[in-house]
Amino acid sequence: MSKWMSFAIGVCMLSLFGTACQKQDTHHEVQSHSRDGLLGITEVNPNNPLGATYRTYTDDLRVMDQAVKAQLPVVKRTNISLNGSNAHVRLDVPAGTDQATIERIRAQAQETLAAAVPRYKYKVSVAVK
Repeated sequence: MSKWMSFAIGVCMLSLFGTACQKQDTHHEVQSHSRDGLLGITEVNPNNPLGATYRTYTDDLRVMDQAVKAQLPVVKRTNISLNGSNAHVRLDVPAGTDQATIERIRAQAQETLAAAVPRYKYKVSVAVK
């Protein structure tokens, strides 16, 4: 065996020994996608009907109506119409409600609806009936 061949073998042995002695990072948290048949896409796309966060317009209307009724019991009737990402909300309050209270109800309804279903732009109006 030649001198160079011995040298090459020695270098290879040292490099193998050096890599074998390095500290191995064994703390890896492996997360896999769910077995939904779509490689986990239902977990990241909220508009996918198979996802847990998907809601229809009917569900959105129900959530909005319940939020208004829970936060504003003074409201007699709620009328909500959706047009794309815009929600037009009309609230009927009892006759004799003063203007300051009407404005407070409108502002509180706007905040309540934005918190309950944040994907819409709300236009809230309050009518005295």
